[in-house]
Amino acid sequence: MFKEVKNGYVRKDAVPLKTVPLTEALAVAYAAYRINGEIYTKDTRRFSEDNKTQFPNIFLVRYYWEKKLDTADAKYLPEDFEMFEPTEADYASVREAMKWMKRYVMLGLGELDGFKADMVKELSQDEVAVKGMGRIAFAPEFIKRDQHESGLKKEIRVEYRDSQYLGAEKDSVEAVIAILDKRYSAQWESYNYTAVTTEGNLVSFMNKFAYDVGAMLRCKAKVKAQTKNKLFEANETRLNYVKLYKV
Repeated sequence: MFKEVKNGYVRKDAVPLKTVPLTEALAVAYAAYRINGEIYTKDTRRFSEDNKTQFPNIFLVRYYWEKKLDTADAKYLPEDFEMFEPTEADYASVREAMKWMKRYVMLGLGELDGFKADMVKELSQDEVAVKGMGRIAFAPEFIKRDQHESGLKKEIRVEYRDSQYLGAEKDSVEAVIAILDKRYSAQWESYNYTAVTTEGNLVSFMNKFAYDVGAMLRCKAKVKAQTKNKLFEANETRLNYVKLYKV
C-alpha cells in the first residue's frame, strides 16, 4: 500500500492507493493479450462498424479495473470499450508465468539488466497498485520473449557457436536460411530477423515482410557488417539490400 507524500510529509488525510492481488492483475493482462491476438500493442485502432476497436493492452487493463472497481474515472471510459473477463486459459497462463519467473529467484537480481530486474521485482509482489499497471500489462509479452530468448540462446550456444562470417563488408552473398527470431520495429516499420544458413552461420537483417520463425528461404544480400550475436558471443553477419525467395 502507498500513501501520498507532499513536501516530505505524509498527509494525514492521504488515501492508500487501491491494490489488487498480483495473480488477478496478471489474469487481466493475459486476457487483454488474448483479445489483442497474443501481441502487445501500443496504439488504438478503430475500424468500420463490423470490426471492434483494438485498444492498447495497457488501456484494456486500465479500463477493466476502472469499470470493475467503479472508480471515479469509470464514467469517462470510451463508448466502444467492451468489458471482458479472464478465462480459465488466462489463469492457466498466469500459473505458467509464475513458474517461469521463479527461476530468477535463484539467479538474484544482481545478474539481471535494469529493465528485466524491474520486471522481476514487479512480478514478485503479492499486490499491485491499480494506478501502476504498465509493467503488468506488458508481462505476457515480456515472458513470451524471455522464454523464446532463453531457448534461442541455448540453441545458438550449442548448435551455432562456431558460426563463421559470410564475407567481408559490401560483399554480395547468397544462402538458404532458416528464420530463428523476428522482432517488429514500429520505428522502421520492418521486422528485424535473426537467421542461420544451412552451413550453421548466423545472419541478421531488416525486412518489411513477415516470415514465420522456422521458415526456410533463399537469401540474396550484401554484407553490411561483421558483428556478434546479441544473445551469445557467436559470429553474426549483418546484411542489407536483402531479397528473399521461396526455396
